[in-house]
Amino acid sequence: MVDWLREVPLYWPKIIATLTFVGVTVWTWVRPKTFIFQGAPDQRLWRDLRIWITLIMSIQIALYLYF
Repeated sequence: MVDWLREVPLYWPKIIATLTFVGVTVWTWVRPKTFIFQGAPDQRLWRDLRIWITLIMSIQIALYLYF
């Protein structure tokens, strides 16, 4: 039933995971700034969720591509 899955090269899951992480990162950067800072008392740089998401997703991509 899942014999076709054995034929899929192992680099495809890495490509799919990497594209998912890149997609999440792009999605956060196209969100309006008011959405990003919703509920925050100020708009300081360290409260910008887009920067945190980019940092975390970069680490995830590096791990997926390395291992």
